[in-house]
Amino acid sequence: MQTTYIFGLVFGAIVLVSIFMRMRNQGMKERYATWWIVIALSVITFSVYPPSLDAIADFLGFQVSLNLLFFLASIVMLMLSLRFSIDLSRSDEERRRLTEEIAILRAQVAELQDKELQDKAS
Repeated sequence: MQTTYIFGLVFGAIVLVSIFMRMRNQGMKERYATWWIVIALSVITFSVYPPSLDAIADFLGFQVSLNLLFFLASIVMLMLSLRFSIDLSRSDEERRRLTEEIAILRAQVAELQDKELQDKAS
């Protein structure tokens, strides 16, 4: 096994372990960790059995197997970007809704306090 394959195997293992540690200790959500786990397992698979990348590239019609890797990496990055955009949109909407509810509750509290002061004054 060549040094570059060992490096890929070690890198994949480090990413995999760090993702599981972040999920356990720092509360990383599973929906975000899924893509990173897929990436780490793919790196480990292609490091343990390098001809598999060449076979898949030949089957799909890529001249150079590294081009397949770059293509797959760009698809994963686009999917992550889409996922983050959707989550950001949802959180913005949730934040707006919560802000409106807080404003309504503050107005109601102020109204009740004013009413209480008027009752004490009369």
